[in-house]
Amino acid sequence: MTFRTLAASFFLLYGGLMPIAASDFMVENHMATLAMIASCVVIAALLFSRRAPLLNLLIALYVFRVYLTRPYVNVFLPELRGTQLVYVDSVNYFYNPQDASVVYLSLLSLLLAWLIGLHVLPSKKNVPRPAPWIFRQVDGLATGACWPFWLAWALLSVLNFKSASEGWQGVTTGDDPSTFAWGMFQMATISIVCLYSFLLGRQPGGRRSSLLLLVPVLFTSVTGVAGGSRSALFTVVVLALSYWLFLNWDKRVGRRGMLWGALVALLFPIVIFSGLLAQMLRPLLRYGADPAIVWKTTLAGLDLSNPNNPLLASIYFGLTQLLHRLSSLYAPFMILNDHFIHDPWETFNPLQTLMRIINELLPGDLFSGVVGTNQLFNYIYQDAIVSYNSETWSIQGTLYLYFGFWFSPLAVFGVASVIGRQYRRLEFLAHTSPAFAAFFILLVNGVIEFGTLERVIPNDVVRPLTAFLAIIVLVRAFRFIIPTRLRSQLSGEPC
Repeated sequence: MTFRTLAASFFLLYGGLMPIAASDFMVENHMATLAMIASCVVIAALLFSRRAPLLNLLIALYVFRVYLTRPYVNVFLPELRGTQLVYVDSVNYFYNPQDASVVYLSLLSLLLAWLIGLHVLPSKKNVPRPAPWIFRQVDGLATGACWPFWLAWALLSVLNFKSASEGWQGVTTGDDPSTFAWGMFQMATISIVCLYSFLLGRQPGGRRSSLLLLVPVLFTSVTGVAGGSRSALFTVVVLALSYWLFLNWDKRVGRRGMLWGALVALLFPIVIFSGLLAQMLRPLLRYGADPAIVWKTTLAGLDLSNPNNPLLASIYFGLTQLLHRLSSLYAPFMILNDHFIHDPWETFNPLQTLMRIINELLPGDLFSGVVGTNQLFNYIYQDAIVSYNSETWSIQGTLYLYFGFWFSPLAVFGVASVIGRQYRRLEFLAHTSPAFAAFFILLVNGVIEFGTLERVIPNDVVRPLTAFLAIIVLVRAFRFIIPTRLRSQLSGEPC
């Protein structure tokens, strides 16, 4: 059995068991549950097909996390008490069976359109051509992992570093003066490039990669958890799993594959624990608690031998919060069911989008009076202006706002037809260039999860590419400054 067959079988089994495992949910949400089961069948067909496996894998992981975990988000509800139940009601108030049927039937139509569109045209034969220059340069730097590269990475990381208190201050006030170079040198993508270079080098026949390539992604994960990000380590594990599965998609699940599967299974308790720890720190960081109190709370949460560990004492509540966080359906429910206060087209239109993108990429606001990217959702659906809101609209919500229910599947069908024709080229680049794979996967995830160009273009296109350029320029500068003999002595080989 190959990984492709195993993944498709998982979704078939998951959908088939839903009426049994989530019978209470199905009684109350009959139509939505049927749409979920049908979506599982479509996803299984996508994964089993040989068209665009990387894109299908990314779609499957997103849909499973956000949409298909909904029947089980309240599994620990009997263990909750008092204010914990109040919290669940407060984050779950938007959910109702009627709105759910709209959202899930729309999801099913989009998945069907994607499946059909991928197969409507024959795929072009791939003519192997190297990745664009910028990706080849970053690939060479990350794979070589010489001292100039590490010096450049360390310098950019220091310049971009923000303490947890500074980060939350920016979220609270909407003003973050500590951002270096207007946030253009986004180091998260560099970290994923190093991770993918490591994974590609560990493939059979690959150039043996250094364990040092895991340092950037570990640094990003630890600082993310320390800053209260519940998904910092989860995101890294999912990104690593996505690329590794893609590289081994049509390989048989042998002993090596089972060992990797066991490793991932062992990692998930750590991932969940990190999310619970970050969740415990978030209120302290948000309200500017003294660093000594934050550190004391962190140590208390890490002390697993303590029977009064605050993290373990509220573990059911913490897991419930994480499950609701994973199944982030609030925005699709509001958007697809027209629960708006201000007409979306007044502020969510191509011209306003272009002005927001320019404002995001430049210091200050070139276009004043435009509702900002981080305020847009609250303004439309809550009639409120906030400093910051990272609500994920999703591509489903954006498609509905631009095309409505009936034309959204047609738009997806058109995109899928183009991808079905050209996917071999994309797959080849992702196989051979870790930098392209990191850029492409993060871009696709941004499009699927956020949907809005206001976030995707600045955060997933412009800033990663400027970070690539920055590290290339810095490495060349260090090579010019540091003598060749010294560089060879530091790295053990010519750099």
